[in-house]
Amino acid sequence: MNAIEAYLGELDGRLRGPSAAKADLLTEARDGLVDAADAYRAGGADQAEAERRAVADFGSADLIARDYQAELGLRRDIRVLWELIAGVPLLILAWDLARVFADWSRLGAPPSWYHRAIGVADTLAALSPAVAIAGLLAARLLSRRTAGPPVARAVSWTLAAAVGLNLVAVATYGGATGLLEPSRLLVSVPCAVLSGTWILFSMRLTVAARSWRTTA
Repeated sequence: MNAIEAYLGELDGRLRGPSAAKADLLTEARDGLVDAADAYRAGGADQAEAERRAVADFGSADLIARDYQAELGLRRDIRVLWELIAGVPLLILAWDLARVFADWSRLGAPPSWYHRAIGVADTLAALSPAVAIAGLLAARLLSRRTAGPPVARAVSWTLAAAVGLNLVAVATYGGATGLLEPSRLLVSVPCAVLSGTWILFSMRLTVAARSWRTTA
């Protein structure tokens, strides 16, 4: 195995994240190393020496892996933010449509505290994608001035806030309804299915956000 392939193999072993994004970074590294080696060969170095010099110039695998790992984290966080931006409003809309066709008359009128709790949950649910959008816009603005850790931190904190707001909203919906009258959770099959879908979706977002932290 030549020096470039050995280096790339070591780099690959240190990286954790989406396979497609990791492949893009490794391809970028390979192209840079090959170009550098070609330049050394054009200057008179033999193949092996040119590759060794290219690898030495590129930097230690440990250092480059840290930079690439941060980039993978940023890409993963941005993808999860887009899933939240698309998914939460869609679930809110679907729930509102399903609620129109449910028979609520047999359950009786809820007390005023329940309306206030649901109002809070509605606000939190609406804020979740809004915060995600604001985070992406902030990251875009930051990326014009700087790169790396500042942008990654901005996206990371935004993701935590957006996912947290969505989780609290879901917990408030379910907690208030379960405390008032659990049967309201099963008022209709579409409402029950959407409730379960929203819970599973929220869990997926949480796992996706936390799984990155454990591999970063």
